Amino acid sequence: MNKNFIFIFLGIILISFATVRIASNNTIFYYTTSEAAENVNLSDSERLKLGGFVVNETISKTSTEETRFKVTDGNLEIVIIFDGYIPELFQEEMGVILDGYFKNEIFYSDDMLVKHDNEYISEDGQTYDVENFTK
Repeated sequence: MNKNFIFIFLGIILISFATVRIASNNTIFYYTTSEAAENVNLSDSERLKLGGFVVNETISKTSTEETRFKVTDGNLEIVIIFDGYIPELFQEEMGVILDGYFKNEIFYSDDMLVKHDNEYISEDGQTYDVENFTK
């Protein structure tokens, strides 16, 4: 009986460890623009993830065909130069998470995740809320 208890206890510990390990590997940590300004050297830093919302009327193409825009968390705007695949959902006021680095207070990125809302509009104009599965 005592041996069985030890095996069950070790099994629970192993499952708990594996669950925590898997969850930590799948979590995306990123800085908001204000957090980046406070915690990161904006003149030159290692790669990090930066999140925020795309500022209205700031999206443009550079002479080298890179996309330039600003991202904000509502308090601070940071200039982004993006050289990578632009997702179809990318637009103004959309939430984005960018992977890149700072150089001379400009964030250079080559990878972008776009956060979308849970509301979709079908071809016939009906609105669906995916989170609550309602029309």
